[in-house]
Amino acid sequence: MKALFIFVILVLAALVSLAVCKELEGHKRTQLACMIEANVSEPEIEKFRNSGLNATEANANIKCMLKCMMEKRDLFQNGVFDGEKAFTEFIKSPENKGQEAGIKEAINVCKTEKGANDCDTAFKITMCLHEFKSQ
Repeated sequence: MKALFIFVILVLAALVSLAVCKELEGHKRTQLACMIEANVSEPEIEKFRNSGLNATEANANIKCMLKCMMEKRDLFQNGVFDGEKAFTEFIKSPENKGQEAGIKEAINVCKTEKGANDCDTAFKITMCLHEFKSQ
């Protein structure tokens, strides 16, 4: 009986690991597709990341890449951010367990961000959400 229980736990752990790996793999595919679509190079992304995601380091192409990624995840369509869909996606992540109230607050504040165009709006929303996450 104990061996069966351990086996079941190991199988569940393997399935969770597989799901996480597939999610990461999907994220990388989405990022690559959006890099190509928005004409963003890896050095540009690294510069932005290495700046601590400093908004002044983001050019228009990076902003459009983020919009593309949000669109491919159905979080941003026709210039509108889907806060409910974002909430559902964010709470799926194990690192966000128990953070539902904070996530809801962040989304409610950040969904009102507006930029000069859709790329800028998606960027401002992303940066706003990042600010909340880092708090």
